[in-house]
Amino acid sequence: MAESTSAQSTSLSKALRVLLALEEASDGKGVSDIARELDLPKSAVHRLLVTFQAHGFVQQESRRRHYRLGPTLARLGLRAAEQYVPRQVARPYLEALAQEMGETVFLGVLAPHGVLIVDKVEHGHVLRVAPDLGTLLPLGQTALGRLLLAFCPPAEQEALLASSPTGPHSPGLPARLRAIAQQGYAVATGEWLPDLSCVAAPIRNGQDQVIAALAVSVPQSRMPSPQRHDPFAGGGTALPYPTLIPPVMNAAERISAALP
Repeated sequence: MAESTSAQSTSLSKALRVLLALEEASDGKGVSDIARELDLPKSAVHRLLVTFQAHGFVQQESRRRHYRLGPTLARLGLRAAEQYVPRQVARPYLEALAQEMGETVFLGVLAPHGVLIVDKVEHGHVLRVAPDLGTLLPLGQTALGRLLLAFCPPAEQEALLASSPTGPHSPGLPARLRAIAQQGYAVATGEWLPDLSCVAAPIRNGQDQVIAALAVSVPQSRMPSPQRHDPFAGGGTALPYPTLIPPVMNAAERISAALP
């Protein structure tokens, strides 16, 4: 019985690898491409894709015969997003914050290899720079990633960074994470995408655990200059972006207060 279970798990793992190989392939992939990428027999890849196609998990282009993700996965993904409790609670606060700030606002959660964007509200600006729903953001180069890392235990931080597809992190990252955990927000300017700046704040559940992060993205052309000192506090350190950070933190706190 144990051998049978193991064989089934191996077969399922192989099938899931084939499906995941199509995740970033907006133009689709052919059987040979997938087989070569995963080092699997073409016949096995073809059988799996035919089965997936029969159930709507993939679809095949008529012209190039490439495969891409299908409508069943789209339906399941949308249903999973609808059932994700923080997203349900956060949605009206995202809409209010986008209206208040006039910028794109989004919600991210920690995933094994990055930060997954699970919701987004866009404003009416012609110039908008923000990740799409379902995008997996790098951990060390984004405000969302660094913020969620900052509230992980050190061992989990190292494990997540070690498995990151973007490679080794900068030597100064641990100190930056400690500062983020202390101040309660993260800022990134042009590190992941040259024209994208972002401010992020943590969302906590009723047990005070950070389970998601709220962020606003701003094109560099609309990003204000950072303030270094507060003229009303005897020259003390000020919030670097006083028009951006407080609204994001306040919205994150309101979402947190509404979560079970």
